[in-house]
Amino acid sequence: MRQGVQVSRLWQVEESGVGMKRSIPFRGTVALMALAFVSVAAPLPLAQPVAAADECLCAGGEYHPLTPVRIYDSRPPGINDVAPLGAKPMGPADPTFDIQLLGLGGVPSSATDVLAVAVSITIDGPASAGWLAAYPAGSSGTSSLLNFSARQTVPNLAIVRGGAGGKLTIKINGAGNGTANVLVDVLGWFSSSTYNAGTTDNTSDERGARMVVVNPGRILDTRVGTPTPLGPGAQRTVQFRGANVAGVNVPNDSSVVGALINVTAVAPTAGTFVSVVPNMPVGAPSTSNLNVAAGRIQANLVLVPVGADGAIHLYNSAGNTNVLVDVLAYLQTGAPESTRAGRVVPLTAPYRALDTRLASFGGVPLGPGQAEDWSFAAFAGSVNIGGQAVGNQSALLGNLTNASLSRQYPTVSVEPGYLSVYPADSATVPGISNLNNYESGPVPNMALVKYGANQTVRVFNARGYAHYILDVSAVVLAD
Repeated sequence: MRQGVQVSRLWQVEESGVGMKRSIPFRGTVALMALAFVSVAAPLPLAQPVAAADECLCAGGEYHPLTPVRIYDSRPPGINDVAPLGAKPMGPADPTFDIQLLGLGGVPSSATDVLAVAVSITIDGPASAGWLAAYPAGSSGTSSLLNFSARQTVPNLAIVRGGAGGKLTIKINGAGNGTANVLVDVLGWFSSSTYNAGTTDNTSDERGARMVVVNPGRILDTRVGTPTPLGPGAQRTVQFRGANVAGVNVPNDSSVVGALINVTAVAPTAGTFVSVVPNMPVGAPSTSNLNVAAGRIQANLVLVPVGADGAIHLYNSAGNTNVLVDVLAYLQTGAPESTRAGRVVPLTAPYRALDTRLASFGGVPLGPGQAEDWSFAAFAGSVNIGGQAVGNQSALLGNLTNASLSRQYPTVSVEPGYLSVYPADSATVPGISNLNNYESGPVPNMALVKYGANQTVRVFNARGYAHYILDVSAVVLAD
């Protein structure tokens, strides 16, 4: 068992009336033995929350789903492209370009109404390996959203904020100079507390939806029973409202308007893309959520509206592929204004909370069949809204990246492995994963990380020795 390492990171953000200051005080490692966890040292005490002011949060931190639509594409003929037109420069000098974020795809144009926007960002055909960052125009960003190899197509979900002029800055680092194409699909947006649609009832568009975090559970696995992979151009309807399998219990009610799911394509027979949309598509959808090469296993977090039929719909472009759908949360309207549960509070820009490659975080990779705990108690206790501390949180949203995967034995491959992140008080490792990792290079995927007791989470590594990174984008509040 590795020794716990005391870690402290203190920082503060002030933006749009939302300030945050947090630290990650504890890291401990436990080994899996007959599915029983060795106890770990207690985390630091939770900071005493300060009572929030008796004020109306109104629509603050509530989600407004949109039918997915592509708002930016640098590939000819282009969608809202910016100079230099076409594929964008990339390289060691970290070139950047700005795209319009607010006012497109159904997102309001007023920065005072929009707290953040949920998008899927895809890099296509980069000239070399590298990484991509996205952050508000006029600020700076060092946290990666996408990691990729040369000529690879990689998408990822992101919670981003509009900067100067409602724009988003995209930075493309590359091992060498060259170009890459970038695509951006808008999925929905989070409203600020000042947003006013001119109505007062709690089921209106003004109120938006709250994120109800659940224990992860699988509602579709096309490998189970009689295998039924999706063929080329095939569609699959997955009932979401009323889903009650594998411990997942989604209300069968029209107030459930969105789904937060992890979608995994397993070993397609050809390179393909998978789209998740609220309504049965006619032909190929204009947006995609997952791009995967033949024979690989690839996951991506998806935020999608639920259709009028209470379902979500999958589309596979090419080849035959098995598909897994794991539910992490659902979006539901109708919560009273006085409550905080389910409100999503985005950060001004992604913040690197963990990087196991650094000495300050232990500097040792997580071994095969091992798990380690991270306490976010002091972090949660220091969150404040309008200057008032609100420590209670149910989860965080962040980009999880497997930075490297090395072999346990030199001649025995360990890929594909996987990482799972889940509440630390869970009795067993969930039967799902957040991402599948490979020896060939970094693999990113946005993750919804549900807290266990004392805001502690557990990271499990299946095979080999894995270094990983977590860049936090937002937190989900609890009452």
